[in-house]
Amino acid sequence: MIAAGIGNFGMAIAASLRRDLGLKYASLIPEISLFAEDGAKIMIKHGWMEEPPQAEDRDQLIKS
Repeated sequence: MIAAGIGNFGMAIAASLRRDLGLKYASLIPEISLFAEDGAKIMIKHGWMEEPPQAEDRDQLIKS
């Protein structure tokens, strides 16, 4: 969700004709990135995210 939000800010920067809004959006992106980093550290600390999600092994799925 956070990555989608950052992407939305990027789209808003590109679509906005006002320079002041583009600067505001651009200044929010690093803050959101720090928020995401803090969230990831909390998840790792509590063991909720020890390893990034992996794709299923397609060869194993075919065999079963």
